[in-house]
Formats: sequence, structure tokens, C-alpha cells
Amino acid sequence: MGIPVPKGVVTQGPVQWNGKAVVKSQLLEGARGKRGLVKVTEDVNGAIRDLKGQGVETFLVEEFIPHKGEVYISAMLDRRSGEPIIVASPEGGIDVEESKNVRIFQIPLERGVRSFDVTNIEKYLNVKGLEAVVKGLYRLVVEYEAELAEINPLAVTDQGVIALDSKVILEDNALFRHQEIVSKLSRQYVADSYVELDGDVGIIGNGAGLTMATMDMVKLEGGEPADFYDVGGGANRERVRECVLKVGQNSKVKKIVVNIFGGITRCDEVAAGIVDAMKVVKKPMFVRLVGTNEEEGHKILRENGIKAYADALSAVRDAIRS
Repeated sequence: MGIPVPKGVVTQGPVQWNGKAVVKSQLLEGARGKRGLVKVTEDVNGAIRDLKGQGVETFLVEEFIPHKGEVYISAMLDRRSGEPIIVASPEGGIDVEESKNVRIFQIPLERGVRSFDVTNIEKYLNVKGLEAVVKGLYRLVVEYEAELAEINPLAVTDQGVIALDSKVILEDNALFRHQEIVSKLSRQYVADSYVELDGDVGIIGNGAGLTMATMDMVKLEGGEPADFYDVGGGANRERVRECVLKVGQNSKVKKIVVNIFGGITRCDEVAAGIVDAMKVVKKPMFVRLVGTNEEEGHKILRENGIKAYADALSAVRDAIRS
């Protein structure tokens, strides 16, 4: 999009690197900095070894960028008006969620980004040289149908601005129109739909609608979801195991609700994956499992001391009351 970013390399092992760097754990999770999963260091390979000990497999190593300020800027669609908006705050960084200095700039589709839009945003943030950033984020939303295109922080340096970290959420239902993007993404990152939240009830489902409905039930019963995790259609034993491990290894999670409706997904495969993961994850599990090979799935769970439910609400209620 023409937005400046640091020089860097993606790696799963040691790298040759001279000087100070930022080692970023490549996980589909937010708040990595607060959890110690992003390290600023001159011992790059030492940081990689430490993070590997925490279960991280892939890393982005980037040059350290000295800067004199940080701001937040993003683009998304306004759900009410259907028009793109730019969201900006002069307080970027890991605590931007707590900032009250946030302003929304509406930029209608019919005209696109104009010079006065950029000027208004620059004046609010007190930062010059934002044209490429604003137009690039706007293009991601308008041309590539991104749900969110976010830079946090956007660093202010003597040489201009540079995006130190970013998040781009693509609309799954629009991906068929953007095969050039899909071809560049690994299957894992296209299929994996994980969003970390602030609660203590881990949630795993198949299908975005079913997973969100499970989150709603947890809230209505007085609990707080710790995540949104859609395992996708046709999840096999290994896929389910990986998902349960990922949710269970979140220190905030106290219990896990799994809500699976097996169509092309086989319930016996789901059950086997859960059992495999429970050898590592020692947290209470509440599993609603119905559909293809349902009886076999329930039998596997029962034989391993895991209660299986026919309806999701009962599973959620027991989880909240436990």
C-alpha cells in the first residue's frame, strides 16, 4: 500500500543479525507486548530461544526504529452509514484502548481521500507526512474489503512516519474476489479465526455464527468470554487438538466450552482431538457435540472422563457454575 515499514525477516530459528532489533512472536493474538511476547533486544537469538520455550514457533525480527512519538491510526467501515472512516488518536501504543483522545474522520466512498482529509488528520495528530498512510489504509478497506486496517503504533521519526506494528482483518466472505491475497497467505492464517478477549471462559466452536452464539450464552449466564475461536469446517483430530491447546495455554482461561455441530466435521475426530489436548491442558472442559458420528464422539469423551452435552446451554450453565 506504500506505507513505510521496518526492514525485517520472518524466521523459525536463529538468524544473523547485527544491532538492536525487535523480536515479535507471530501469533494470531492481541496484547502480545503486554504478555512479554515482543522483545526489544540486542541478543536476537537469545530472545528467540526464550520465546520458543514459551511455545512460540515463528518470529518476525525487525530493525529497531528510534522515534520521538507514537500515534494510532486505522481505517474501517462505519456500520451505520456504510462509509469508510479513519480513526485516529495522538496516543498510540499498547494502552491505546484506554485513550479518550480518539477522533473519527468520515471519508465518503463517492469522493475518496482528498488533500483536506489528510490535512485535517495531520492537524489533529500534530504529525506531518500522513498522505501515504491515510490513502493506503483507505485502499485496504475500499479495494480489498478489509474489516479493519490498523497501525499501532505509527512511529514519528526525524525521517518521517513508519508503521511499527499493524493489524489487518480481511472479510472471509470477500476473499473469493481477492485470490491474489489468498495465494500469498498460508492455509493456517486463512483458516484460523482467533480473537483474544478479557474473560476467563475459553470458547471454541465451528462456524462464526455458532461461536458467537456461544459467546452470547456465556454472557447471558453471567460469564465472560476469554476468546472467540472458530475452528472452521471439517476440522480433524490434529486441528482440534491445536485449538484446545491454544485456548488452554492462555493463563486467563479457567474453563473451556466447546460447541461443535458436526456436518462435514466428524464428532469422533473432534473428541479424539480434545482427549489428546487434555493430556496437556488440565482445565475443566464442557463439550456440546452433536452431528456426524455423534455417538462415537460421546463414547470417546466419556471413556476419558469428559462430560458430553446434547445442548449448548446446559454445557454453558455447568461451565459458569463450576
